[in-house]
Amino acid sequence: MSDLSHTHRPPSRDDLLAPPTQIVRNRADYLGEGQDDVGQRIADDKLELFVALEPAQAMLQQFAQLMPEFIALHDVGASQSLRLLNAIATALNTKVQTLAIRRQGHGVALATLPFVELPGRGSQHLRVYSTDIDTDSASRRALANVLLGHSRLGVLMVGEMPGHLLAQALQPLRDAVVKGPWPNRELLMVPLGNAGALAAQAQALVGPPGLNVRVTPQAAAPNDAWTYVTGAWNRLRETAPPPPPPQATYVHEATEAMPLPGVPAAAPEDLVPGRWNEYLHACQAIKGLVSACVFDYRTVKGLAHVGARPDADKLVAQGMHLFSTLAESGRALGLGPAQPDAAITLTSHHLLLHPLPHHPGIILHAVLDASIANLTLARMQLQRVDTTVLGGPTARG
Repeated sequence: MSDLSHTHRPPSRDDLLAPPTQIVRNRADYLGEGQDDVGQRIADDKLELFVALEPAQAMLQQFAQLMPEFIALHDVGASQSLRLLNAIATALNTKVQTLAIRRQGHGVALATLPFVELPGRGSQHLRVYSTDIDTDSASRRALANVLLGHSRLGVLMVGEMPGHLLAQALQPLRDAVVKGPWPNRELLMVPLGNAGALAAQAQALVGPPGLNVRVTPQAAAPNDAWTYVTGAWNRLRETAPPPPPPQATYVHEATEAMPLPGVPAAAPEDLVPGRWNEYLHACQAIKGLVSACVFDYRTVKGLAHVGARPDADKLVAQGMHLFSTLAESGRALGLGPAQPDAAITLTSHHLLLHPLPHHPGIILHAVLDASIANLTLARMQLQRVDTTVLGGPTARG
């Protein structure tokens, strides 16, 4: 458009009869609302979708057309998915948003879906939906199946319950997986209580070929659950996304690995495995060391282990739990985000939880014999190992 403030020439008759014309494809483009995900934005935290079908069928149609990548959080015998959304939004200083599905020609919402958007590359984002949806029971169940079945990562937040009740609670999900369509190939089960009965139920969840069902350690707090979800997502991003169906004409651009609120998001690939073994070998000079491991807090992955019992898996699981609990306690006390560096004394043992300097997200969890070890001396020796093996602030291995 020309700048009319710099000319006083009135439009000619020809200009009026033949104005410049731009053809737009639809109302959204005309209003500058080009759609690359489900729903049209009407406020900072509100979107709406007008449909002629039932909500679940309408969402299925949207996913088939737009092929967005997203995460779905689903409660099984619990009510924690909305709490987790709020924790994520608070950590990222953003809002929990809503998508209202409305019947064409009517203002009343048929269903309202809560979600948060995580930043990605450029203008891209990743949605995390909760299936705790404001609608009637039948629509909520159908929408939950669509969200879980078409997500890149489906997360089941499972409350503690007896085995027979857990089997009943998971039966609708089994039925939905068998009935299909179920393009999702990644389900993550996050136990909020004792995980004993959940492993057997996960094995019984028979789905389409290639469906991976994983059970995490117990999540005692939202930050624990978010850690496991982040780790699973980042592992997925290391693999190529599933190819689109042949008739698809739109491919959603891949989103970068999501950041973990409260923990630095971008660490290097850190040290090669041999260097982590070297680090722990140096730690063996600490008097009274019984067992120790180095693990990645972001991916819940053990990197190296020395000593006897406890074994690496137990050290990683309990180290994650301790680290998350201490970090959450600091925030609850108004002390701000920080990485705990803790020494815990039990009756016959000491536990050391030590973030490794210059390597964000990498943690040492060590067990010392209290009858032999001196905590003050042990921490001094640990600082010496940090300097000797990890080097100065620019060291990356």
